[in-house]
Amino acid sequence: MASRSTLRFLLAALPVFEASELCHAGDAACAARSSALLQHGARQSRADDESLYADESLYGAGMAPICKDAADFLPEREMWAYCDFYGHGAVLPDETTCNDQEGCYGGTGWCHCEGREGCLAVGGYWFAQTCTMEVEMFSQEQREMLHMADSTGSCLDLEANGMKAADIVSWPATKCCASFPATICDKDLTPQTPCMHDEDFEHNKSMWAWCDTYEAAPSEHECNSKGCEGNEWHCHCETKEGCLAVGGRWEEYQCWQDLQYMSTEVHKGISIAKSQHSCDDIAVWHSPLEYSVDWLGSSCCSSGQSVCQALGGGGHSHHHHTAAGR
Repeated sequence: MASRSTLRFLLAALPVFEASELCHAGDAACAARSSALLQHGARQSRADDESLYADESLYGAGMAPICKDAADFLPEREMWAYCDFYGHGAVLPDETTCNDQEGCYGGTGWCHCEGREGCLAVGGYWFAQTCTMEVEMFSQEQREMLHMADSTGSCLDLEANGMKAADIVSWPATKCCASFPATICDKDLTPQTPCMHDEDFEHNKSMWAWCDTYEAAPSEHECNSKGCEGNEWHCHCETKEGCLAVGGRWEEYQCWQDLQYMSTEVHKGISIAKSQHSCDDIAVWHSPLEYSVDWLGSSCCSSGQSVCQALGGGGHSHHHHTAAGR
């Protein structure tokens, strides 16, 4: 189906097409006039399109909306980033320079830096995909669809280029919307946890931990004498004390880190479950809600149970589910 902007262009160009039919073969002047009129029609169509969406959305025409409103969008937030040593004038440091820089480590012919400061300090180029860069990658059809969702307040039944509006918005919204999980698809959605009671969620509880000894590279004797186990190739430490004793870096993955990646659809599903006092018949990403909340909930809720476990579960035994977040 043609977009509204395409239809407007075709309608605007009708007089031009009629005029072009009057041109005789070899009439260069006539052909030039027709070409100029066509280009003018295309420019006018784009201008009309921008004017239309500037009126309908607070974002204006140049930016595809994904958040509940324009003020909620975080344009300079980094969605992902990495340190590049092979382009943009970057210089690959030697192994010693790389490993001497805090936050970087490497070997012969390679270097990896976790953050911007360390990357720049050793001669790398920090490439970051910002939220603005991400939404600028959307196609024109997707932008028009999202402007429509913004103006109507719903993403229901909206699709462009084979993708649903809610699916397009879901990932960037986790990084780029200050009020996430609220988005253009559900502007009033409030944050949830996988627990029956939000205050039971233990944000700073460690889900798992490990010891990074790559930079320290302790000898086999040092490793084993400090309460860790290893050989000439590696050193494994079960405790933070042992890890620090051999010069390693103790890394922990905490509950809040997993919670920040919980999608809008899961937040919506939990909200529905609490309101209907059951997780039955609630599907997220074509699977029962329990699949998205039970593991995190049992690990991070002080009760040891997710919201679905607390409500009695059972949603996975049903064959028909109500999709959340669509």
